[in-house]
Amino acid sequence: MFKESLALLVFIHQDLADYSKDDLYENCFSWLSEEMESISGRKMLIRLISPEEAPGLTNHPYKNSDASTSLSAWKIAVDNYRRNRPRKDLNPRFNKFLLLTRSAINSQVLGIADLPGYAGIASIEKRRTAAHEVGHMFNAVHQDSEVLYNGWWSETVMKPTDDFSELRHDADRFSDKNRENIRAYLDAKKTSGPTRAVPRPEYDDEQD
Repeated sequence: MFKESLALLVFIHQDLADYSKDDLYENCFSWLSEEMESISGRKMLIRLISPEEAPGLTNHPYKNSDASTSLSAWKIAVDNYRRNRPRKDLNPRFNKFLLLTRSAINSQVLGIADLPGYAGIASIEKRRTAAHEVGHMFNAVHQDSEVLYNGWWSETVMKPTDDFSELRHDADRFSDKNRENIRAYLDAKKTSGPTRAVPRPEYDDEQD
């Protein structure tokens, strides 16, 4: 049976113009497409879009004391972009739009996305924030994250920041429960709108 492919468009903010696409992909997304393809049985495209390719989006003013307001403004920008695309029938369940930024949204929030949804914002200050927000867009949740042990401890990508330990590695995968959440979301006949926006916090003791 045909399954629609997945696409993640990553808009590189202008404040990351000194980073190469290859470096950003390797640091933030290198494991993600294979993981999502294994979970869903669908091909996944991750395309990084440089600042000069989409100036109306990559200069988006994302910093805001209210992270939800920042996400709402980003969704308006994404909706305008989608309306001007040749294919206006892109299903938001399978096509996601992430703004990748150098800095946090504010002193407490590294990233935010709807759960589930099609738009998110993520800083590179923490390695796994981008994949974490993508996970939310595909219906992965904090409470179903895990700490794994395979000779040493590692954390699955949805582990919230307040439960993070420097002693544990990144597992570069979703937990089994979140894999089930993602699969169920993608395979559902119909999906409702986003239930809520989920910020990824940054606490005072983790700030530079």
